[in-house]
Amino acid sequence: MRCPYCESTNSLVWDVGRGIVVCSECGTVLDSIYVSYSTSEYEYGDSNEAGIYSPRKAKVKKLSEASLKYLEILREIKYRPMLYIDSYSFNRYLVLGKRVKVVRRREELPKNEVVEFIVSLMSKYPKLCSRTDRAKYAIATIAYTLVTEGEVDTSKLSKELGISKTHIRRLMRVVNNSQRFLDEVRKSISTTLATPVPR
Repeated sequence: MRCPYCESTNSLVWDVGRGIVVCSECGTVLDSIYVSYSTSEYEYGDSNEAGIYSPRKAKVKKLSEASLKYLEILREIKYRPMLYIDSYSFNRYLVLGKRVKVVRRREELPKNEVVEFIVSLMSKYPKLCSRTDRAKYAIATIAYTLVTEGEVDTSKLSKELGISKTHIRRLMRVVNNSQRFLDEVRKSISTTLATPVPR
């Protein structure tokens, strides 16, 4: 038996306990096992202590559409270890057909209470709150910096949040076009900070 993905021979393992067929070389789950008591389509060899059987004779079916989509996304992020596939978002993608926030970053965003408060203000602004968590955090940081300092250092923010400078510039344009949001941030921060915020 040959794995259709890593091409290794005799590597398929029928894990009846978990109900899956897995390639022992690349770890790909190839199919689910549906046990039918009326036919003897599968013949199993001896099982080990974990209840994993090695097959003698079995028919390998085509991968399901969900598995193909998952493997396609996995190939896209193959050489980017900081990214992973969020299972909840992936299941929503299978149901809705929209691939939003399926791929996420492993590294945590820096914690800042003021910026997180500004992110909570975004819920009133659909153009801003419809972004990824990292982009929302960047928008909040940009808004805070514009309100308090007047100028944003794109290089510093890019390194801090792991977002490209081009993306930061795009987000800056979005923030500059959302004057009501900036006014609300200015008002909220000036009431919480002791020092007055420049206009």
